[in-house]
Amino acid sequence: MNNATVLLRLDRQETSANATRGVLTISGKSGSWYVLEPGGPDSTEEGSDQRIPAGSYHVKPYSSPKYPDVFELQSVPGRTYILIHPGNYHRNTEGCLMPGKAKMMDGADLAVGRSRDAFNEIKRHLAGATRITIDITNSIGDKS
Repeated sequence: MNNATVLLRLDRQETSANATRGVLTISGKSGSWYVLEPGGPDSTEEGSDQRIPAGSYHVKPYSSPKYPDVFELQSVPGRTYILIHPGNYHRNTEGCLMPGKAKMMDGADLAVGRSRDAFNEIKRHLAGATRITIDITNSIGDKS
C-alpha cells in the first residue's frame, strides 16, 4: 500500500459507566474490529479519562518506551497523546482507543478481547500508508 490514503471509521455504539465501545472499519478492507475507549461524555479536558470528541483526526505512527510502535491521533482539541494501542479493559486507557476482536464485560463495564491480535491486524492494514485519517461518530446517547 504505497503512497496510499487510509480512512478509519469508528462508530461508537455502546456505553457503560466507565467505558465506550464502538466498531472500527478501514476503507477498502473487509472486516471490522471493536474499539474500547473511556466513557462519556466527550471531553476536551486533558487527563479527564473520558472519550475524546467525535470528529475527524489525522493519525501518525508513535513510539515511546511504554507504547512502542503504536499510533497517535493528531490535533485532538485540548488533549494530547491519544493513542491507538492494545488493551482490553477501561483501566488500560486514559483517553486512548484500544481495538479488540471480541466483546467482553469487566463486571458492569464494557471491555474487548484479543486486543493485541486486533491491533496487529490493523497495523498490517496501515503499513505503508502515507496519510491516515480516523472519523469518529457517536451512534449512542450518553447513559451515564
